[in-house]
Amino acid sequence: MPQAASEDDKSRKNFQRFLKSLCNARDNYSMEVRSDPFESAKSHFFDTSSWGAFCDVTLTLKQARQPDSGGWVKIDDYRCRQAFRHFMNLLNRAVYGAAFRRYGKSLRVLPVLEKGEVRARALRSWDRGTSGRWHIHCAIELPSHVDGIALENLIHDCWAKVEWGYDRILVRDGANAGWINYMLKDRQKSEFDGFVDCIIIESLHNPIADA
Repeated sequence: MPQAASEDDKSRKNFQRFLKSLCNARDNYSMEVRSDPFESAKSHFFDTSSWGAFCDVTLTLKQARQPDSGGWVKIDDYRCRQAFRHFMNLLNRAVYGAAFRRYGKSLRVLPVLEKGEVRARALRSWDRGTSGRWHIHCAIELPSHVDGIALENLIHDCWAKVEWGYDRILVRDGANAGWINYMLKDRQKSEFDGFVDCIIIESLHNPIADA
């Protein structure tokens, strides 16, 4: 577990350095308009202009769980990220089968992690609260061979198999750039040293933007 955590930390630090270099490059190009992490992340890593239809997804996590060994284990940043990675592995296997295992074919996904109130846009009224629950917002592109309803069912099934997964989730198709703006909002980020730390960079997959 420490080795995996170290690799995740390395990925985030590399991402932060790259994002900072983007900001500096754009600042040098135009001294009148200064870049910020939000705009750099949105324009580079969160570019959905080449995407087809995609859905917005909100996943909530258990605040603690009791493993078979006994005692309670509390959720934290690392466990949230590991839970989402496991979820995406399950979902990609469900969607692409052998093509995911053999060729690495996978869904385009843009995830961010938050801790705080799950707000009105995220869940229905009876699912909202102010308990400070960890939750994940993401955008997932619909694959060509799966419609919105089928993908929603797969998301529910796969999240139910994640140990840290909580049963309050929401999946909506027909998402647009407004959802990306909402995901990158500069609030509920107090758990992180910097804004970009909320991006689950180790699970983000947007190959056109990375090219």
